[in-house]
Amino acid sequence: MLKHRAWHGGGARVTRVLGALVAVLLAITGCASIPTSGPVGTSAPEAAGQSDFSYAFDPPGPTKDASPQQIIEGFLRAGIDPQDDYSVAREYLARDVSREWRAADRTTVYTSEPNIVENVEKGSYTVEVSETSSIDEYGLLTRKKERTTKSVDFELVQVDGQWRLSKVPDGTMMDEGSFAIVFKSYPLYFYDSTDTYAVADYRWFATRQGLSATVTAALLAGPAPYLRNAVSSAFPEGSELARASVPVESKRATVDLNEATFTDANELQRQLMQQQLELTLSQIQNVSTVTMTVAQRAVSLGSVAEGFTDAIVEASVPNTQIAIANNSLVFYQGNGVVPVGGVQDISSHKPRDPAMSPADNRFAFLNGKRTQLFTVDESGVVHEATTGQKLLRPSIDVHGWTWTVGNDGRTRVRATPSDTKKDGPSRQVNAGWMSKADVTSLRVSPDGARALVIAKVKGTTGVYITGIIRDSEGVPRGFTDPLKLDSSVPVERGVWNSSDSVVVMKPSDTKAVQAEELSLDGSTKELEPLLGMTNISAGPGDQRTVYAETPDGVYSQVFSTWKKREGKATQLAYPG
Repeated sequence: MLKHRAWHGGGARVTRVLGALVAVLLAITGCASIPTSGPVGTSAPEAAGQSDFSYAFDPPGPTKDASPQQIIEGFLRAGIDPQDDYSVAREYLARDVSREWRAADRTTVYTSEPNIVENVEKGSYTVEVSETSSIDEYGLLTRKKERTTKSVDFELVQVDGQWRLSKVPDGTMMDEGSFAIVFKSYPLYFYDSTDTYAVADYRWFATRQGLSATVTAALLAGPAPYLRNAVSSAFPEGSELARASVPVESKRATVDLNEATFTDANELQRQLMQQQLELTLSQIQNVSTVTMTVAQRAVSLGSVAEGFTDAIVEASVPNTQIAIANNSLVFYQGNGVVPVGGVQDISSHKPRDPAMSPADNRFAFLNGKRTQLFTVDESGVVHEATTGQKLLRPSIDVHGWTWTVGNDGRTRVRATPSDTKKDGPSRQVNAGWMSKADVTSLRVSPDGARALVIAKVKGTTGVYITGIIRDSEGVPRGFTDPLKLDSSVPVERGVWNSSDSVVVMKPSDTKAVQAEELSLDGSTKELEPLLGMTNISAGPGDQRTVYAETPDGVYSQVFSTWKKREGKATQLAYPG
């Protein structure tokens, strides 16, 4: 017979306990900026709200003659304290388990109070929680759209007359209130295929003393699975910290690396390493310079190497949009509409869904039946790029490739190079995980390394970020397994709103439509609903305005409301 016992130390009680236990220590760690002997410094975005404050919790260790339930309760409560590699939590474990337990492998976040169930077997218990999100071994956050009950098994034995845990799952469990205090998201920076752009890979880490070393170790281990082969690191495989710390003194962080890191590294690669560390560690507050060392000796960076440029962190696109008016391509900015000059007459194609290159004066559009994709070169000449069924709105990336997706019973991704004489005609890209999905939107990121995909997978429509795999010549070859973003609104279409955020919505010409901004750092923001929203347009850049369309006309977002615009055009899109 099972005995149920609710753990009244969880949920609200833990929050109250935290109020008594939490003491904020201004423990300064972190890093950033290139030394004067190396390349000129690189600008990094301000880390709003990010800091390296270390929250010191003081959960108690096990008390004498504690019951099995009390040991489990104490162990779970101690999991909110990451200091000294969860040393307090390890006191609740049997000696062998304490050595083997991998606390950082996973974090389960729950709401409500855990329920502790005593099983038939002596010393066997099950803990049940209402899971709301989790963090995996890479530090990637997954939110649960619907709360699910998670059950984990524990076993206890007596050690010198005291109960200790002999079987526990790797990872920790904590309530939402504790999670908000203990964890923060930080971007690790990697390079696009040309080393032009710094691509942010957001991970969640427990804020603690030694955070700089934790973040650095994650950077050296390489990008998250959804970015592998889509971005690169200047650090070769086998690069590691020579010691498990990144000390900071007078705002200078010293990163001591193993010799293998620099065995074959030339001057350019060392400078790219330095920049990568700087961009990543500068997100941790109170550090202004970074020094790389080997055996605690400073690594020489030399003068600025040929080919080195400051990586672009916040890629932006021009503020002028492309649109359709009177069966022609027009520019749209503010309230103004200006015809695109020098383009041959396209009215016979009944053009729709236009796109504009973020890098040069090239365009693309679909015909009215969505069976043909046309590109327009810099001379204004129109070319048929590809044909298909139910083609999606094209997206032109920063490298000049024009993308679309067709569905003739199977998802087909097509990419057309900017110079078809040199690079050949439109070609099919291996759709990978998308091949069995119903894709309704694909937009390439401003850095060209990722794509926003909205697709129905196994009957459920979701928002996905997938890496674009390119060969050594920059030709797109496929996609990585994606990262799924959680949206609270219905979705069918999406656009990039910045290098690290997207706006998604499901159009309707009769109902109120609510769009939502989803950031890769896990934050979300719902936009004001708009009646009859059929299209949304957003583009990366400082103070870039979000536009929407209805049967009534064009609107732009002003603060938190929608304002009607006078310009007469449809199907607006920022470059990209």
